[in-house]
Amino acid sequence: MRTLCNGHSPAQVATLVTLASALLTACAQAPSRTEVTSPTTAVQSPWAAPTSTVRWNEYACDLIARNQAGQFAALRTLAYLNLAINNAIVTARAKGIAPEGAAAGAAASVLAFLYPKDEAAINARLAMETNSLGASSYGPNFTAGVEVGRATAVDVVAMAKSDRSGVAWTGTVPVGDDKWSSRAQPPAPPLGPHFGSMRPFFMTKGDEFRAPPPPAVASPVFKATLTEVRTVSDRRTYEQLRIAQYWENLSGSFAAGLWNDVSRQAISQRGMGEADAARVLALVHLAGYDAQIACHYSKYVYWVPRPTQLDPAIRLAIGVPNHPSYPSNHACISGTFGLVLDSQFPDAKGRYYAMGQQAGESRIYAGIHYRIDVDEGYVIARKVSARAVEVGIPSDRPFMPRGQ
Repeated sequence: MRTLCNGHSPAQVATLVTLASALLTACAQAPSRTEVTSPTTAVQSPWAAPTSTVRWNEYACDLIARNQAGQFAALRTLAYLNLAINNAIVTARAKGIAPEGAAAGAAASVLAFLYPKDEAAINARLAMETNSLGASSYGPNFTAGVEVGRATAVDVVAMAKSDRSGVAWTGTVPVGDDKWSSRAQPPAPPLGPHFGSMRPFFMTKGDEFRAPPPPAVASPVFKATLTEVRTVSDRRTYEQLRIAQYWENLSGSFAAGLWNDVSRQAISQRGMGEADAARVLALVHLAGYDAQIACHYSKYVYWVPRPTQLDPAIRLAIGVPNHPSYPSNHACISGTFGLVLDSQFPDAKGRYYAMGQQAGESRIYAGIHYRIDVDEGYVIARKVSARAVEVGIPSDRPFMPRGQ
């Protein structure tokens, strides 16, 4: 079995093995997408992942892990990577150029921009891929595709430079017992307060799917949701502990890399080619990126304190993220990934959203989120995923962000 790019512990890998086995069983029961037309026709294997798109995504996950990029940088990397790959393939096909080189050229250029310290290694990987074709009849076509990919990446890198991800936050942290304050020691500035102002891909603005106001901290409804967290903390089962730790995603290629793994497995098991693989990966990662924007916009409207801020006796299973509680990032982002994947692979019968829901529930098990955080996160996930599927990734032209 290949090593997963998000660097899980052996116990976590065992969980993914169980998931992979279930996915393989589902795939085996589905009608085959490959027709054997002659004794020499290669039969697609459900475990094979030969496309350039898939392999460059694996490499991107390795880069994320080696650079310890962080949750949000990982999401951004895989969004712009797959946008560039998809757009390069669309452009190459319109020119009658095979897509593999376009995917490779686009991927290498975007990754070199995002990880400049690794530029030499990235270009060396691309050169090895190009040179391995040598003087074969396919070589010139691949090289032409690389040039298309690099040209496409110029436009995508320009989008990344103007997405407002690097804008400094100039706001202030509100004070009061009902407002979030840093649990870090020593206290640190909040993470991602400007994310809600970044340019989205499918949404028009970061506040388009803003969560409704949460119950007042002193209200019976809020106190009940705090009591639930305390009760789970006092009676946490071994299974809940393992689920909380599995979905923490603070190593390897983080939550975005985990979902990239899951997406690549689904793509490979169905024998998808370059164009379909690129479209699916672009769709899921751009939607996940939008979910982050929507979630953080709401977080920094309401500044809801974390459960341990209001009840220090709550026992934690993992560390507390350094940003407000409501709504839950995991519910927003993993819920969106799961719903979008289910829309693309209906034969999975809702398996991926079930994973996304487990990611959301894991935060209650961990003691770091309330039920209201998770429930409203799922609402955002449903809205973002529905918008992404509605807009879609066109097959006849490059995708351009709709956001302002």
